[in-house]
Amino acid sequence: RMPFGCFEQTSSVTYPNILVLDYLKSTQKITPELQMKAEGFINLGYQRLVSYEVQGGGFSWFGDPPANKVLTAFGLMEFRDMSKVYEIDERVIERTQKWLISQHEKDGSWKPDQNYLHAESWGQIQHNEILPTAYVTWALASSGYKGPELEKAVGYLKDNWKRADNAY
Repeated sequence: RMPFGCFEQTSSVTYPNILVLDYLKSTQKITPELQMKAEGFINLGYQRLVSYEVQGGGFSWFGDPPANKVLTAFGLMEFRDMSKVYEIDERVIERTQKWLISQHEKDGSWKPDQNYLHAESWGQIQHNEILPTAYVTWALASSGYKGPELEKAVGYLKDNWKRADNAY
């Protein structure tokens, strides 16, 4: 489908295009027509997504500061998966990793962001550091990041996982 809307909406259409293209290529069921159509939609999605990069790093729903750590982590995973089927500027991944690392706390966590576009959907994330730390750690690791911050974050999660609470 054709990408549209904010970062989340663009991702909700672009990411499936990425995954379908990857699947069709890996199963050798891709046709030239399907590949061209998928790559066209991925290109449009990519152009939209990079336009939401906040000056200074990270991503937000509309490209306005402040950037959101969890949304940026999601974008990092999407860009890494996208790079497997479509040529992107690898510096986007590097900048995104670097920005997420710059938000890393000395105790090994990533603190929750103060503002979310849809607080009713994201509210649970705001009540402790466990969920954003786990998510950002996963995103960085799956994107190929190898820095010492990952080990520190894993240590933080091991030491604090019992504080995770599904109730808010």
